[in-house]
Amino acid sequence: MPRFGDWKFTVDREATARAYATATGGGADTCDCAWCRNFRLARDKVFPERFLAFLDELGIDYRKDGEVYELCRLEAGFHLYGGWYHFIGRLEETGDFPPVEFGPDFSAHLARANAPRLATLKDAEVVQLEFESRSVPWLLDEPELG
Repeated sequence: MPRFGDWKFTVDREATARAYATATGGGADTCDCAWCRNFRLARDKVFPERFLAFLDELGIDYRKDGEVYELCRLEAGFHLYGGWYHFIGRLEETGDFPPVEFGPDFSAHLARANAPRLATLKDAEVVQLEFESRSVPWLLDEPELG
């Protein structure tokens, strides 16, 4: 049974990949606020290679998040963002476990699904993969918010 930190889960990679392949975009693609527009520009610079590899193992297209959000400006030019993805599967062992660190500025954890998901995953049993990035650069060519 796959593990992610202390979590144990099942995943149907093929069904997850099919759901992502038919989705037209993620949550950040459907919002025109400055924070989402910035994330769309920054997402190729935000995710560590190990996290991208984990998403691929699950069948998740990293460009199609369930939702992303900006929490605060940390220092000039960098912001704290959070967000999530879903994959078809089940949490077999869960608890108040520490997040999995992918570097000094990026962590993730699993949770029971309770947040908005892609329409193509609407009727599926899914697990929520939440992330936090503490170094999302401000890349918009407009004044930085926050």
